[in-house]
Amino acid sequence: MGDIEAIRDLLERLSNAHGISGFEEGIREIVISEVEPLVDEILVDKVGNLIASRTGDGPRVMLAAHMDEIGLMTKYIDEKGYIRFIKVGGWFDQILLGQRVVIQTGEGEYVYGVIGSKPPHLMDEEERKKPLKVKDMFIDIGCGSREEVESLGVTEGQAVILDRELRGLAGDRVTSKAFDNRAGLVMAIEAMRRIKENAAVTFVGTVQEEVGLKGAR
Repeated sequence: MGDIEAIRDLLERLSNAHGISGFEEGIREIVISEVEPLVDEILVDKVGNLIASRTGDGPRVMLAAHMDEIGLMTKYIDEKGYIRFIKVGGWFDQILLGQRVVIQTGEGEYVYGVIGSKPPHLMDEEERKKPLKVKDMFIDIGCGSREEVESLGVTEGQAVILDRELRGLAGDRVTSKAFDNRAGLVMAIEAMRRIKENAAVTFVGTVQEEVGLKGAR
């Protein structure tokens, strides 16, 4: 596999993987597998930051990128089986309606749904004039009651991610979720591979950047 193909493959694996702020474990595992052959020591601190270091007598260099992405979190389940949610990170509310989503119910376990709202034909004139807010939306996973939702492992406080994967556009361009900052992770990993000097290099993958730079602090 050539350099460009390998870089695209890594970008695809990282952007397709799920890791909203506070739930970065899956991203961290991919990054560790990539940097482990390139460093002498790997540490994970108490908040989840990944710190991978390579010793050297030359210049000291740090390469940093955040691992988390914006997402949503389940807030409560109503009696009809609709799942209310909150935003994690910065979103324009209006782009969420109609999005397919993935609810992470456990390690490697997912439930799929779609974001809905009260339909326009049931709204009055004033309601139709107002832009929808997150408080007016819900996640529908096809269940008819709270009990049915809970039987699938869905509960409050779980990570919700857009159900999107990397796709090619015209030419050599691509689109996906979470390029902020999975593209930065790819560049930092590639830089680690390409540094030939005997530099002391530290790679840092930070957590919870999208909710206030918490890992970097």
